Amino acid sequence: MSGFIDSFATGPGQISMIKIASNSDQSKSYDITKDGWPVEFHYYESIFQDVIHASVTYIDTGMVGSQKESIVQGLPITGSETVKLKFSDWNDEELEVELLINKVTEVLADADKSLVTLEMNSKELFDNDKVRINTRFDGAISDHVKKILEDDEYIGTEKTLDIEKTVGTYNKICNNKKPFYMMNWFSTVAAPEGKEGNSAGFLLWETSEGFHFKSIDWLFDSNKNKKKKSVIYTDTPDGGSLPAPPGYDIKAIRFDRDNRNNIKDKLEQGAYSTRLITFNPFNCYYEVTYPNAGNRPAAGGGGGAPGNEKNLELAGENLPVLNPAIKAAKGGKNDFSRTTFKYLDVGTLPEGGGEGEDQEQIKKSKGENADPKNVLNQGIMRMNQMNNMMISLTLPGDFSLHAGDSIFIDSPQLPVAEAKEAEVDSQSGGLYIIRDLCHYMTSTETYTRINAIRDSVGRKGTAS
Repeated sequence: MSGFIDSFATGPGQISMIKIASNSDQSKSYDITKDGWPVEFHYYESIFQDVIHASVTYIDTGMVGSQKESIVQGLPITGSETVKLKFSDWNDEELEVELLINKVTEVLADADKSLVTLEMNSKELFDNDKVRINTRFDGAISDHVKKILEDDEYIGTEKTLDIEKTVGTYNKICNNKKPFYMMNWFSTVAAPEGKEGNSAGFLLWETSEGFHFKSIDWLFDSNKNKKKKSVIYTDTPDGGSLPAPPGYDIKAIRFDRDNRNNIKDKLEQGAYSTRLITFNPFNCYYEVTYPNAGNRPAAGGGGGAPGNEKNLELAGENLPVLNPAIKAAKGGKNDFSRTTFKYLDVGTLPEGGGEGEDQEQIKKSKGENADPKNVLNQGIMRMNQMNNMMISLTLPGDFSLHAGDSIFIDSPQLPVAEAKEAEVDSQSGGLYIIRDLCHYMTSTETYTRINAIRDSVGRKGTAS
């Protein structure tokens, strides 16, 4: 359920099920919510995390079986048990997930009870350690990721997949690697359709709604990744207990802004200007290109270079403008702060059939596998741009939000003299992407804590 989050949303939500099934006896299970509320419950999602994670701390009083053993002893809980969780916020937005126990910790114990913490992850995380990929993959990277996730030979998940189509082909033998390693590796060399030469880089993550494989440009594209909620922080003494102003869905309880655009680090990482040197071992031809965001006035290489910010989907108005007085390499002819060298993958793993001179593999024997000139440095730049700004928010519990969602955030700027009331911050306000999310629940309160990031500055769009 989306919509208005009222002032009571920080009150208790509802944990209706934490049902643990025994590994040794599949017919034996126990729902720890029968004994009342757990001490605390955490649920986590992140676009930089392959799977979801949850933890619950509860009082184990010994209620299982005729011997009245503790839950840990009676089932017993030794690790990898299946846990079915069902929980909802104050507005009846319900999440239902199935996880496996990764770790059991007895925090405190006395003669008749103990305090136990269970840490849980998705089943796919454990399957990942039991699988090695020796297969050859031909075709689009998005097809490789889909196959690894849904094929029973690999991860074999039955969860919903939300996979964005990638452009071009990349043939690869995986050489005994684990599934998530390969999918994350593919993410770094994938480019979205329609952005060839200007943007690259994908992310793989899981939410309660399934697995997602999306480009960085898709995340910041307001036409594709539709705004989920509008949030405002008013810096007033009510602590978020009063309703949000008109045009906003949620009023934040706590707000922390972090300008993560460390210029020295960004230059070293090649966030805005790079040089790529490619070498073809077949004919000894090398080429130098200068992907450049074009966010430094009067610097060389930025005008029509690949990776220019004019061809990117930005959450704000523009990338941070760098001082034109900073030196440009090569006497100003071209502007770069990081160099990447790449041997072209020519003639390896061509696909196709046929016989004799009609063999498709022979015809493709001098073709390039992948396209580093249009992908490699563009992916490096885009990945290092996306964390330019971060805002951390504590919200009334809202379980409709997920990692990867687009939200609109406003906060007051410093009051101007003679102004009757503070206006919203025109530089840091606007669209953000939820990078990390934690739902926190106790018997008396429910909160959602998020870290939201974006690549650019300047308020673009409106909250309503």
